[in-house]
Amino acid sequence: MFLNFKIKNYRSIGREVVVDFTISESQRKNAYSEIAGKAINNIACIVGPNASGKSNILKAIVFFLRYLYRSYSVPSLRGEDNVDTHFCCKNEPTEFSTEFIDNEKQYKYEIALLKGEVHKEVLSVLKEDTKRYNLIFKRESNKPIQNIITINEQDLERLRDDMSLLSLLLELNYFGKDEFSTLRKFLTNVHPGFVIGRYNPLQELSEISKELEKDKLLFDELIEELKNIDTGISGLKFGTLQKANPDLTGESEYSTIITTHTIDGHLHPLLLLQESSGTLNYINLFIRLYKIFRDGGLLIADELEDSLHPDITNRIINRFLNKEKNPNDSQILFTTHNPWFLQNLTKTQIFIAEKDSKSETELTRLDEIQGVRNDENYFIKYLAGEYDGRPKIKES
Repeated sequence: MFLNFKIKNYRSIGREVVVDFTISESQRKNAYSEIAGKAINNIACIVGPNASGKSNILKAIVFFLRYLYRSYSVPSLRGEDNVDTHFCCKNEPTEFSTEFIDNEKQYKYEIALLKGEVHKEVLSVLKEDTKRYNLIFKRESNKPIQNIITINEQDLERLRDDMSLLSLLLELNYFGKDEFSTLRKFLTNVHPGFVIGRYNPLQELSEISKELEKDKLLFDELIEELKNIDTGISGLKFGTLQKANPDLTGESEYSTIITTHTIDGHLHPLLLLQESSGTLNYINLFIRLYKIFRDGGLLIADELEDSLHPDITNRIINRFLNKEKNPNDSQILFTTHNPWFLQNLTKTQIFIAEKDSKSETELTRLDEIQGVRNDENYFIKYLAGEYDGRPKIKES
């Protein structure tokens, strides 16, 4: 599980912001996991007005996790264009770090990127007897690498200034098969970059269809879930659509899904693309949820409630809160514009995002605000403006 994320100088984030999943002894109230003696929240919810930087926090974490794990094998993750600094800090490094527990050991990983190149990178492990971090490796610009693991010289020659050393070591199997699996066990609907003109709904449906065809259990559970949430869908089957222009692979068809609605004993088929946007969004989200609950890991979701009824969004949140339904200690980090969900959370699970006078994103966990009690209705208090984090709208 992840204990925290720290971000500095990325997009609207100037000074360091912290997403902290850990909770103190006195705040162990609801839906937390206990691993290696630490209490860790399964949920972190970020609320705040538009343009406060909520999505940028998620984009930073997604970019960070992808970079540390895949920058060796995926060159497109590298380069200065992938790292957007705050406009006030163009010549300063962008810094990321995380503490996490993997196979009962606690690690800390830090990386600083300057103009697309690694300025500093450190991996450490916590020693239980001293409660201090011991170095696994440390890499700094223009300095020899310090490390306690032996790295083959030929492998080091593959290392470039714009990739993480950790990604190279993981790709070349310097660690055990299951070691650091925490770092790759995350799923998201967030794309770190600004994407325009790339969305192809038929292509997306084709990918969903292929995924469901490969996993019969997922397919069956999806049908059952669509019945449970009152979509009117009674069944699913696979089909194909012709492409107007075959792509470079030579494929002339899209795989697709056909839904079935049973009305007065008669079956009425529809292309999935003809279903509501809420149904389409939930199917996409359910596939991620299925994998996260099956394998454990972190779901990072921007605007979790997008096109969904509050009851369905609550259904998702409550599953993370339920130990029986979440046996693998899965975590979720999500943003929302609907404060309704705050009333089911504790003050250690709620974060308020705002912009300060310098247009920098600030993030405050609710238990850091003096006077906030455990028994408050956070939904009502937030609407009343007691925690700030609401748009300051002026009438013209």
